[in-house]
Amino acid sequence: MKHFGKIVAATAIAFTAAGAQAQGMYGELGYSHLNFEEKDTAFSAKVNPSMVRGIVGYELNRNLAVEGMVGIGLQSDDVRVGSARLEGEVDNVVGAFVKPKIQLGESVELFGRAGVASTKVSARAGNLSIADRGTSFAYGGGASFALTPRTSITADYMRYYDRKGIVVDGINVGVGLKF
Repeated sequence: MKHFGKIVAATAIAFTAAGAQAQGMYGELGYSHLNFEEKDTAFSAKVNPSMVRGIVGYELNRNLAVEGMVGIGLQSDDVRVGSARLEGEVDNVVGAFVKPKIQLGESVELFGRAGVASTKVSARAGNLSIADRGTSFAYGGGASFALTPRTSITADYMRYYDRKGIVVDGINVGVGLKF
């Protein structure tokens, strides 16, 4: 999975270039409030950084879509652990997902999201700096509320990373546009 990010980025670009006017293409841009938690047996800390997240998707049919996602860290967060200050951030997240969905009336859509995400996190305490990148199963769910036939407001919860005692999850709000 060394080249996972490059593959997802190339796929997203290909989808966009292949037909910005193609029926079924959509994009979302959102803000994510994250929980970044280290659950080690000797050490445990939790910070709440943020990121901006973009999604490019293609609707295969009324109830199923595929998506590519890129998230870039906006702001780190810090917490006191004893006498030390620990600062943590989510540097980036890149993922590919399957999105089952169901329409409720004309303007509400409920959806799930399941796939794989490559996540890079970093933490600093004094002169000590640690970074970790890993790929794990990622999942979530949410709702989309149509404002017009082409624009919507979205809200969802995602678990991006759960590996090696590190958990990254969070809530996202955003705006969607059908091409």
